Amino acid sequence: MFAILTWDGSSSGTRTGNIETLNGVFAVGSDVWAVGDEGGTFRWKGSSWQRIPSGTTEPLWSLWGSSGTDLWAVGPSGIVLHWDGSAWSTRTAPVPTPRSISGSGASSVWMVGGAGNISRFDGTSWIKEVSGTGSDLYAVWAVDASNVWAVGSAGTIVHRSGGKWQVESSGTSAGLLAVFGADLSNAYAVGEQGTILHRGASSWSSETSGALSRLWGVMGDSTGAVWAVGASGQILRRTSGLWRSVASGTTNDLFQVYARGSQVTTVGSGGTILFKAQ
Repeated sequence: MFAILTWDGSSSGTRTGNIETLNGVFAVGSDVWAVGDEGGTFRWKGSSWQRIPSGTTEPLWSLWGSSGTDLWAVGPSGIVLHWDGSAWSTRTAPVPTPRSISGSGASSVWMVGGAGNISRFDGTSWIKEVSGTGSDLYAVWAVDASNVWAVGSAGTIVHRSGGKWQVESSGTSAGLLAVFGADLSNAYAVGEQGTILHRGASSWSSETSGALSRLWGVMGDSTGAVWAVGASGQILRRTSGLWRSVASGTTNDLFQVYARGSQVTTVGSGGTILFKAQ
């Protein structure tokens, strides 16, 4: 059972009960997918959610796919799953404690994990890459096949360009838990203590949002707005260079946000799923 909340920007109404905590959300084709703390994988087919057997009860934290027949899900216990359009299969983890996955196509996929480990999938096999850091990495975002960011503990940010990873100065020691880049000169990272960083053409700088608690997810939509979600149902929206709080109607922690077009979906504890169609 899901705690699905229909969110209009000021209030939300619960339609059903609750399930496991949901950690990741991703949209591909006409489907929206979510993954959870008990190995749950769930697919929205336009009118209802369906639980898809994953073959594991281990936590899943992140998912990404290039199409409806090429979807990856990962979890920190070493779980890596691949969806081929009909079933999930288990794959060997290319990094220890895999925490996040992102890509720009079926042959350009990156996975990050503990101790600075990063691997790239070239369409056939996973290839270990030198990250330039020994810090734990919590999130990765691929802008395209040439530009990828990963973030992690103690303010760690690494950027892949020209086939090589380089450490970038973040100006913070706070743990960074999520990253999103619209393009090379417009990227965001969020994390502990309400930290929000913005990268312009060449460097990262902090932004003021009023948030003091942990932010778990960040994503931009097709209107140019950027969304951040976090502890106790916190949702922030950035427009015209300013962050503003948006009522979510829930006090459940929100762990990831995904935007496709103008539709925004966020997931969190107690099986919470929030939809926002702008």
